[in-house]
Amino acid sequence: MEIRISDWKQARDVSRKIREEVFIREQRVPEALEWDDLDAKATHFLAYDGRTPVGCARLMPDGHFGRMAVVSSRRHEHWGSRLLHSIERYAQHELHLRELRASAQVKALPFYQRNGFSAEPGIFDDAGIAHVEIYRAPGAPYGNSVLMPTEDFTAYRLDSLVAMAGWVELMLAGRPRSVTLICDSLDHPLWWRRDVLEAVSRYVRSARHREFRVYLPFENSSVVRHPLVRLQSRLGKRLSFFIHSGISSTVMLSHDWGYLRLAEPGSALGSMNDRATVQRLSDDYSEIFRTARPSREVRRVTI
Repeated sequence: MEIRISDWKQARDVSRKIREEVFIREQRVPEALEWDDLDAKATHFLAYDGRTPVGCARLMPDGHFGRMAVVSSRRHEHWGSRLLHSIERYAQHELHLRELRASAQVKALPFYQRNGFSAEPGIFDDAGIAHVEIYRAPGAPYGNSVLMPTEDFTAYRLDSLVAMAGWVELMLAGRPRSVTLICDSLDHPLWWRRDVLEAVSRYVRSARHREFRVYLPFENSSVVRHPLVRLQSRLGKRLSFFIHSGISSTVMLSHDWGYLRLAEPGSALGSMNDRATVQRLSDDYSEIFRTARPSREVRRVTI
């Protein structure tokens, strides 16, 4: 196991292969957005297991790093942390930088937070993927609690579909004991997004006791074609659907600390740590939870 440090001329072939696999094919980043002139100016880091390349990253002279990727078959083996620590050591001892910065995908934020990075408030769109700005002084103590489930007390306004999707990813990455979605319509584009559906799948699969419950206002035969329902056919009873005519709004609760509440079209409110509001919303919907019935349409197509 080693991290090799080189320029673009030496790293190009290996780095391009990994980035094409991870960003272009897997994450569907447009090829025109993946390649730029900055590669020639960057220091490149390549992770090897013996002779096999498994990951890559780049660091700019001003302390911005990025294009960090690990091939799917080698994730959860700490290659990302090894790359990150190598970047930090090089930045501190070779470039004498005071700060590292990056635009990180929201789904990777918990990884960076575990490695001592802080996040700036706000979720933004980069190539259609939710991102946050992260930073850390090399060698400094661990950072702040911004956008950290159960730690960040701030109430955020989310003014784009990408920001809402990123919020759902962060909430589910916090591994709440259960999640409830009270939804007046699955037609909202948020519930059709690939990143949101993948986040739901990751959450439910993360442990046997995880539950994701969806409450809808009425039965509709067309609901069986919705990707969230199709996902239920693979996840079983841990993703369940209920019907109650009293539903007229959309709220997602991560019990017992966070929420996402859709407001006017294209906007939402959310908090990662507001137990009082989550409890109040749970009380407001308690009668619906008590009296809702399982969806016959969903049950019919999943038997």
